[in-house]
Amino acid sequence: MRLICTITSAQPEEDPYVFSLYLTSIGISNELEEVTPLREEMPSYRIWAYEEEQIEKAQGLYASYHANPKDPLFHVQLPEKENPDAPEEKPAAPIKRRRGILSPAPFGKISILILLTVIIIFGWAQVKRGLIIPPTLPGIAQAPLLTSVDEALIYDYPTYFQLRDQLLKIYTPQQIKEKVPPSASARALMQEIRLTPYWMGFYDRVVNHFRKPNFPLFDGGPMFEKIREGEVWRIFTPALLHLGLLHIFFNVLWFIMLGNQIEYRLGPFKYLLLIFFAAIVSNTSQYLMSGSYFMGLSGVITGFAGFIWARQQVAPWEGYLLHRMTLIFLGVFVVGMFGLQTVFFILQLTGKFERSIGIANTAHLSGALAGYLLGRLPYFCTHRK
Repeated sequence: MRLICTITSAQPEEDPYVFSLYLTSIGISNELEEVTPLREEMPSYRIWAYEEEQIEKAQGLYASYHANPKDPLFHVQLPEKENPDAPEEKPAAPIKRRRGILSPAPFGKISILILLTVIIIFGWAQVKRGLIIPPTLPGIAQAPLLTSVDEALIYDYPTYFQLRDQLLKIYTPQQIKEKVPPSASARALMQEIRLTPYWMGFYDRVVNHFRKPNFPLFDGGPMFEKIREGEVWRIFTPALLHLGLLHIFFNVLWFIMLGNQIEYRLGPFKYLLLIFFAAIVSNTSQYLMSGSYFMGLSGVITGFAGFIWARQQVAPWEGYLLHRMTLIFLGVFVVGMFGLQTVFFILQLTGKFERSIGIANTAHLSGALAGYLLGRLPYFCTHRK
């Protein structure tokens, strides 16, 4: 199905019903679609042709109609009614009329399910979470304190951090802060932790290698520990986790803006396929770069943006809404955060800054690329006719 024309209130002499009926009368199967954008009071109308081989002819006919909408050629006479006293009716079949795909559509079931899951997990975790970053212990990596649901859903929960979390139960952050001497069992556990390798990500390995040339660059410790044990859901579930209120607020806002229109056009199966692919690619890329501790829908959202951008290029008639300025804003944000990360990376290499800024730039970029590549595939054309 391809878009033939859009007739708006700025074209008062053109009647979408007249032109649609004319196309039907000469054998061009078409659909008349009423479109009600968010900020316009008067609807506009789109006319779509079903058959690809009729597109060029229909577009040429519309150009003629647009130039002279009063031409009698286009004003098809309807058959006279057998009962003249019957009320006037709009022409029905074969013209179809429906609320347009550019109008605010009801939330799809998949979008509602994901949003509810994200919000419920966030609310539960906020109640359970305590101190986010514990005090420093010599020779032991710092990482956020997580709830049991976080531990079950982050990309990996390696032995190293299981031991560290066990340590913080017997040697509490408050005791560490007050410099209370650790017990014998705590000291033994600290020693075991220091001898346990774990995957910290390419980013930290490069930084440590530049600071300490004897630090191995590629011998990074065991990877995918929990996934190799069968917990394969972890390749997706980090997308459902969020740490802060602003984090989840903006992610949910973008998910609503971009995701709902994709589900409306693709249907639930293709929509889920897009979500899972973008999440798996962005999560795995971020894990390889930074290790286990990252959360959020950002990779899926940039995947949505990349997908819509691709569909606008290969199938603009599908009517995806992603304004150029919105795309520029997203691009500037992602590139800006990447630039900021690069500056901090250089400062870390020189020893002038100790911690990274904690933004999942790898997830943003890889998610956008994954969505764009899927958007170029014919398989993801709109299912609605």
